[in-house]
Amino acid sequence: MARETFENWIPVQTGDVAIQALIQASVTERIGRPEPMASDTKQVPRSGDFAVAGVGKGSAYGETSGTNDYVELIARKVGGAARIAEEDLMDSPVDLLKTKRVDASRNMALFYDNATLATSAAANGTTILYTSVYNAVRTTDAAVGYTADDNYLAGAVTYDNLSATLALVEDNKWFDESQLFVAASPAYKASFRGVKDDNNMPIFQQGTAGGDDMLFGYPVQWTRGARVSATNSYQPAGNPLLVIGNRQLLINGQAKLSPFIATPNPGFALQRANTGIGFLTDEAVMKAAFRRGFNVGDASAFAVFEKTA
Repeated sequence: MARETFENWIPVQTGDVAIQALIQASVTERIGRPEPMASDTKQVPRSGDFAVAGVGKGSAYGETSGTNDYVELIARKVGGAARIAEEDLMDSPVDLLKTKRVDASRNMALFYDNATLATSAAANGTTILYTSVYNAVRTTDAAVGYTADDNYLAGAVTYDNLSATLALVEDNKWFDESQLFVAASPAYKASFRGVKDDNNMPIFQQGTAGGDDMLFGYPVQWTRGARVSATNSYQPAGNPLLVIGNRQLLINGQAKLSPFIATPNPGFALQRANTGIGFLTDEAVMKAAFRRGFNVGDASAFAVFEKTA
C-alpha cells in the first residue's frame, strides 16, 4: 500500500475514556497478570515444581526432577470499523467519535473476556484467538499433569455446587488467597441471591456504596463475556459460567498496535471522506483495535462451574 494512503489514516488520541471503558468491562484486562510483549510471540517460563526436604550436615541437596517448560503468548488483534456521515461530524451537538470509541472499547472488552474465559473450542488464531480458561479446564494437559474436567462442574446453582467449585481451587498447589479471583456472568446474580447456608444465611452479599459484591467472602468480577461460545463473540449466548482461580496464571500479554493507530491500547484511527474510502458517500471511517496475547498458565489453577439447570 502506498505511503500516502497510510497517511490518510489519522491516529485519534483517546485520553482515558475509551481505555477506562475497556478496563471496566473486561475482567481479564482488569485483573489478569500483565506480561509485556515486544514481539508477536513470547514464551513465559512455567516450572512444574521445586522439591525441598531436610538436608543433613555434609549431605547432598536433593534435586528436583522433571522438565521446565513454558506457555506461549501469541499476539492477536481485535477490532472493527464504522462509517460516520461527515454531516453528522459537523452538525451534531453530540461527540459522535467519543461515543463510538466507548462503544467499541466496551464490545472489544466483552469479546476479550469471552475469548479468554469462556470459548469452548481450541484456539485456531482466527475465529478463536486464544485458549480460554473454559477450554483449558476441559482439556488434558500432560505437561502439568492435569486431566480434562478435573476442575469442571455443571448443574444447578446450589450451595453445595458453589462450595465444591471453590474447593477445587482451595485444594491445589496454586492456591493463594491474596491472588484468588471470582468471575461470573451477571446471569448468576438472581441465583446467588437465593442460595443460603445451613444457618439460612445468604452466601452472596451485594456491595453497597460502590463496594464489591461478595461470594463466600471473595469479591465477584462480573462480565457478560462469561457465557459459553463456540467461537469468540462480544454477544455470547451460551450457558453462563462461574470462573475461580489464581490471577497470576491468567496471563495477559500486552502487545503493541500498528504505528498508524494511536498509541494507547485500545487505539483508534479516523479516515476522513475527502481522501478516504468514504469519498463517494461523504463518510468518514473510524477503526478501533486492541492487541493482546493470552494464555492459561496452568489449568489446575482454575475451576469452572457451568450453569446448566
